[in-house]
Amino acid sequence: MDKLTYSAPEVAQLLGISRSAAYNLMHRDDFPSFRIGKRWLVRDSSLHEWLEKQSKLE
Repeated sequence: MDKLTYSAPEVAQLLGISRSAAYNLMHRDDFPSFRIGKRWLVRDSSLHEWLEKQSKLE
């Protein structure tokens, strides 16, 4: 089964960025993250959509 959500450390690993950069990204208004308890998460599909939008902006 594929993962539905990724945590900040997982996003860091996927994108090849530091954990602190991933947490900063998760707090941005234009990034599709959400919070459950103390954990910041992003849906797999939302992450892919956001990455597509970012690549089109460049």
